[in-house]
Amino acid sequence: MKCIVCVKQVPDTSGAVAVKADGTMDRAAMATITNPDDLAAVEAALRLKDAGGCEVVVVSMGPPPAEGMLRELLARGVDQAVLVSAREFGGSDTYATSQILAAAIEKIGLGAEDIVFCGRQAIDGDTAQVGPQIAEKLGLP
Repeated sequence: MKCIVCVKQVPDTSGAVAVKADGTMDRAAMATITNPDDLAAVEAALRLKDAGGCEVVVVSMGPPPAEGMLRELLARGVDQAVLVSAREFGGSDTYATSQILAAAIEKIGLGAEDIVFCGRQAIDGDTAQVGPQIAEKLGLP
């Protein structure tokens, strides 16, 4: 069995939030963290690994610096980390993000007994749409 967990690197909003002159968040000027709800999903998958020996794979769509986040997750006990990154993905909405992540999950390989975990929502958008959209695209409940 394989547990695939979708994770996102988000700005750390626990401290000062950098804002551009146009009023939008200056992501480049802020430290980043793994989205807290995604960390909960990783921990759930790692508990299953401890209980039954499944393989835990994390997948993230983001810029190359997200590799650092994935290395941290590998240090927590994740077996494999996949970063899907391309300049064209920058600024993707939830529909495009879910399409890209669903394609990545299909490429990783999703068996009948495998589980896909997604955090409830990301703290930088709070839409809670990507997980359900991935499920719809993969034909999962």
